[in-house]
Amino acid sequence: MYMEDLFHPLRLLLPLFTLAIYLACRGSFLFAYPLLVGVALGVLVLIVVPFFPSCSRSLIILISLVYCFYLLLGRGIASSTPSFAIPQDRIVSLEGTLQEDSSLSRSGDQLLRLALTGCASKGGYGGSASGVIPVLVPVEEVLVASSTIQVWGQWDDTGSVFYGGDIQVLVIPPFALGRRTMLERLQGRLDVCIEDAQVRALASLLLLGQLSGESFALKDKAILCGCAHILALSGMHLHFFILLAGIGAKRLFGPYWGKRFALIVPCLYVMAVGPKPSILRALGMYLFQLGPFAKQFPLLVPFYLTGFLQVWLFPNSVMHFAFLYSYAAFAMILFGSGLPSLPLISTALAVLGTGPASMMLTGSWNPAGLLYSVPATLLINLAMLFSFLALLCGAWCSSPLGLVYRGVDALLTFGSEQIWMLSWGSYALFVLVLLTSLIAIGYAKRVLQTKRRREYALELCLRFATCDQRSVAERGTGDDQEIWTELPDLETGP
Repeated sequence: MYMEDLFHPLRLLLPLFTLAIYLACRGSFLFAYPLLVGVALGVLVLIVVPFFPSCSRSLIILISLVYCFYLLLGRGIASSTPSFAIPQDRIVSLEGTLQEDSSLSRSGDQLLRLALTGCASKGGYGGSASGVIPVLVPVEEVLVASSTIQVWGQWDDTGSVFYGGDIQVLVIPPFALGRRTMLERLQGRLDVCIEDAQVRALASLLLLGQLSGESFALKDKAILCGCAHILALSGMHLHFFILLAGIGAKRLFGPYWGKRFALIVPCLYVMAVGPKPSILRALGMYLFQLGPFAKQFPLLVPFYLTGFLQVWLFPNSVMHFAFLYSYAAFAMILFGSGLPSLPLISTALAVLGTGPASMMLTGSWNPAGLLYSVPATLLINLAMLFSFLALLCGAWCSSPLGLVYRGVDALLTFGSEQIWMLSWGSYALFVLVLLTSLIAIGYAKRVLQTKRRREYALELCLRFATCDQRSVAERGTGDDQEIWTELPDLETGP
């Protein structure tokens, strides 16, 4: 079953899916020609279908879904690309809506992802604007997603980042206001329960996704270790709450209803920390796996459905690097689920999927995560557990949390001293060695399975004798059934 599972059509689409989101993140011009691509796919269907008449319907549906995803990615690129009614060099004011909560930058400013709705020039002339722009504003308070703001300032030398001097919050929706109040209360609770500033910064980062000045030292070490994903809010953090809620809910409501009631905790967590792309991907897949027909489909189906839904509902996330990292890594992990079980295979495939994204963002990639991801993930899960207990039970859990923090810091410090920042050439060699090894191991496994079946297979033939087909409820004696088995002669080896 190894090769059949590996070459399943849905699994073969994973590299194409990964390539598509890479091109979308880069804003490729290929998404600007929907009509030509549609005609090309239609011609491809007309050519291929006559050669495979038995699966023509499946091919048509599959190619139609590919084209729909192409259109959704193109829509996301169009909505994310900046466009102004006024020449950009004359713009001094921008207005828009925050796509996610602001995050602290190294300079102490708040970094915003602003979905533009308008702009204004020096002379006071206003106009429309669209797209998503990163904005730096000199404020300390976290600005929550969905808030409408106006910011005055100037562009950087490249015209890609807007440096704000003054900012005015125009509208905060009631839900966003409730989220801000909840985050402030949770952060205040952590401030009371955890005295050490560095330990508190780790707890706030893992539970709330909030950066502070003390967080950057640990974050820099994680980047050098190739383990930056363990600190950023992702599916790993959401699965911690899913597992925690599932254990309690199953004991109270049983296995079936326990899974359903356990949804409350992760949904509340997502509403609290905001619509992070990786968390939305993990939550969407978990919801689809609880559907009535989920057991009849492989995990690939929830993955694709979640990708479609997220690109449709959050089109501006298409050009977000967090979206790219999350889907590229998980797509390669799913592709590897059809490969032989090997140590660190999932981590190696995740590195394979996110290596180009790292080079696009930083100019290099780091394979050190192969060594440090497993112990670092274990320590981070322990840190999340004790942080959550400190949030619920008080300061007595801060001592074990401090011990875990020191373990995380020691591991990341050791790893940061062994810098593995590599280039495209080493990445190509890594891909070649990994794929060659997996194909060789998979082929050897298939040959071994075939040999074992030939040596130990038993052909069992059953013959049922004629009898009365009388119901058990009827009275009377019926004929007994006789079963005869015919076993083939077995060849005994030397």
